[in-house]
Amino acid sequence: MITLIGKRIEKKKFTSPPVYIGGCGRSGTTLLLSMLSSHPEIFACPRELNIFEDALIDKNGKKKPLFYRLYRTLIFRRIKKTATRYCEKSPSNIKHIELMDKVHAGKFQLIQIIRDGRDVVLSRHPRKKEGFWVEPERWINDVKTGLRYFEHPNVHTLKYEDLVNDFKRTIEDICRFLNIPVSNEILDWHEHATVRQNNALFNEITKIHGSSIGKWKRPENKHRVAQLTKLPEAVKLLKQLKYTE
Repeated sequence: MITLIGKRIEKKKFTSPPVYIGGCGRSGTTLLLSMLSSHPEIFACPRELNIFEDALIDKNGKKKPLFYRLYRTLIFRRIKKTATRYCEKSPSNIKHIELMDKVHAGKFQLIQIIRDGRDVVLSRHPRKKEGFWVEPERWINDVKTGLRYFEHPNVHTLKYEDLVNDFKRTIEDICRFLNIPVSNEILDWHEHATVRQNNALFNEITKIHGSSIGKWKRPENKHRVAQLTKLPEAVKLLKQLKYTE
């Protein structure tokens, strides 16, 4: 019943291709979701659905994404009348672009966000007193996976640092990619965002600021950063992405 009703809502409400956000965890995926949630044409799913990550394998060996999670969201969440597409954010989306492409017959768009790995690996996990959210190997694997699709016509790549330090230009590039107008709401996103909390956060979303950029330079973080930079693949990626300071 959920699938039937959800499909009806999807067909009735959304006339434009779905938007997905992906990238290594702690790279700004939630911030970007919150920004896009402010746009009149976008309905942003407030929670990570992992539709593709948790896909089931049917008896024929084919992957079946869990779209019932999306349909459940469409049924129980308020959808703005002006929305023409949905946006779902799960960091793992970056690993499933081929499946996404196949399921949507090429009619989808994905935004991948990349952040300096030296800052990413410093993010503390709120449930682990002495633990970190992302290990160096995960940053390497996730970024390498995403970069394979750098020139894919349905994929737009941006840096977290640009989103923070050059917000207007970066958000204009995103809107151009999505073929939506640069609305007043998205330029003033913090006042209009519908996603203000998320399961990747433990506090309400806050305005963008640059204090989280360059934390790796602090002396107290030297040891943790070295765990990343001692890995040749990490050094290669940092140079490729021009994180060379």
